[in-house]
Amino acid sequence: MTGSGRSEQVVLLLNVDSHRKIWNLPEGTVEAITGRFPQIKVLRAQDGASLRAQLPLARILYTWHLPSHLFPLAQRLEWIHTPAAGVDHLLYPQLRQSDLILTNCRGIAADAMADHIFATMLALARRLPESVRFQSQQRWGREIIWSTAPVPFTLNGKTLGIIGLGGVGMELARRASASGMTIIASRRTGGKAPKFVAKLVKPEQHAELLAESDFVALTAPLTSETRGLIGRKELRRMKKTAYLLNAGRGEQVDEAALIRALREGWIAGAALDVFQREPLPRNSVLWRLPGLLITPHYAGTYPEHMGRATRLFVENLAYFLAGKRKKLRNVVDKQRGY
Repeated sequence: MTGSGRSEQVVLLLNVDSHRKIWNLPEGTVEAITGRFPQIKVLRAQDGASLRAQLPLARILYTWHLPSHLFPLAQRLEWIHTPAAGVDHLLYPQLRQSDLILTNCRGIAADAMADHIFATMLALARRLPESVRFQSQQRWGREIIWSTAPVPFTLNGKTLGIIGLGGVGMELARRASASGMTIIASRRTGGKAPKFVAKLVKPEQHAELLAESDFVALTAPLTSETRGLIGRKELRRMKKTAYLLNAGRGEQVDEAALIRALREGWIAGAALDVFQREPLPRNSVLWRLPGLLITPHYAGTYPEHMGRATRLFVENLAYFLAGKRKKLRNVVDKQRGY
């Protein structure tokens, strides 16, 4: 959708304003961009009406989301950058089939997400969710914890299976390896395993990874191949003492199968940061399941996110305006979905 306007002034449309301070543009961003790139015009869409009005002018869009019904208005648009890592919400047919460049911020939340997943492993291993419940009840629950399975254990000597050895998976593997865990990981492209990964497999070998792991972490992007990745068959392949960890996308797990697995003891427990429906409804069975640790989709959250995301965007903006599009970082393969 590169149409007319190449000889006209480049218009950059910023559509990342939020009522939540943590997801807002860093203070002074607009002034910094206009000062560094005086040849472009910067517009700011702070609501749906201004996005609709200004989208036809834009050649560059920095946004969390461009709804499919507004896509036909983007007649001059050449490049979209999003501060998110996941782009499944952007890859509707019209955008996927267009010649638009799409870049994302994969990797900048890798540390936060790895910390979060590692923290949930520790919490499950040491039975912290139960201790928190005992605290709220002013109850000394030591005898229950000592006398019921699983007795609190250490991560040292356990095996972590990581499905999706990208940025988050790599950082999680570093942390787990430093704690004495053995790492099995999968990556679509295979290749040589990093020194802290004992075994690297391809997706067709997931059955092996599931059977050998004490914890299974999902850190792969949401694509047609990973949608419904963990269902009844996969949960049955896991150890009865194993735990499932998901901080990627809720659509990767069959929640009905997981509910049954936790109720019937196919696996020991799970930690979920993402769900098929969000916010998770108050009447969801998931709230009441034994062995399930729930966090409300904040694994990738940390105060510096938007600053790092915007610095990456500005770096790419310099390449784009210089005609060096091959140097753009984090270009998304729109057919593969990441």
